[in-house]
Amino acid sequence: MSTLSQNTAEPPRDLPTVSLSILVGLVLLLIYSFYNSLSRLWIYFWNTDQYSHGYIVPVIAVVLLYMRWDPVYLESLRRIAPSARVSGAVLLVFGCCFRLFATRLGMETPDMLAFIPCLAGVVLMAGGWIIFRWAGPVIVFLIFMFPLPHRIQQAVLIPMKDVATTCSFYLLQLMNFETSREGNILYISGIPMGVVDACSGLRMLTVFLALCGAVAMLIQKPLWERVLIFASAMPIAIAVNAVRITSTGMAYAWAGQDSDWVHYVFHDNAGLMMMPLAMLMLYLEIAVLGMLFIEEPGQPSDNGRQKTPAKPGNGSA
Repeated sequence: MSTLSQNTAEPPRDLPTVSLSILVGLVLLLIYSFYNSLSRLWIYFWNTDQYSHGYIVPVIAVVLLYMRWDPVYLESLRRIAPSARVSGAVLLVFGCCFRLFATRLGMETPDMLAFIPCLAGVVLMAGGWIIFRWAGPVIVFLIFMFPLPHRIQQAVLIPMKDVATTCSFYLLQLMNFETSREGNILYISGIPMGVVDACSGLRMLTVFLALCGAVAMLIQKPLWERVLIFASAMPIAIAVNAVRITSTGMAYAWAGQDSDWVHYVFHDNAGLMMMPLAMLMLYLEIAVLGMLFIEEPGQPSDNGRQKTPAKPGNGSA
């Protein structure tokens, strides 16, 4: 007489349709409620040179969600802890109050930024802690698609412009070019070259911060290394911008300020050429960190996914 294994009676697993529908429905409802604010992003801000990278931030966010996904996360939707629901509701209420406060004072950027805590609250309240740990870092990453408030932008832009001018001034002198400086104007062999706001490197910094944030979320490294990689975005962006300004000054000194090709290549399109250089510097940083700090075999990873030990089989010794 044949006997059946005990494991054959295991019930089939189906999708938690109700919980998943509630989560997706609340996210879509939240996007609809913020549509009047979010629509200003692609109508006004993303069509400017400073924030033209905003179009790719949601695309990168979707890719990050896909790469961080694990099918076992769906099981967590069957059992959502009461603490997650309460914490999510608190986040949602905070985001709504923050938006009302920003709207009352007529602050455009804070009004749009209120979408971040509201989205985090909805995901936590309807998805639970495991779904929140999966989507939370990507939700924070969406901050890069919003413009900086004007005061913060000016507070960052002016020091970055001064640093870029100073670094380029010393680099040009180091390369034996006769260079003098008056404020943010460099005179290379008597030819004036102004370091204007567009040359401050703020655009490069915002784009590279987003890229470093994406790399830090995907790379399989300890937490402190990922934080260091993200923090290195600013010095790398400043260094690359200094290289761009220096190369522009050298081209002006060789070909003259009135040369059209110099202005087109080095002034207008140099930003596109500097991005591969920045990525190369980031790659070298990761490679050097990998050579200096070697993880021991079996060391637990802190990338947000815990490895579960394999269960012994019924017939194993």
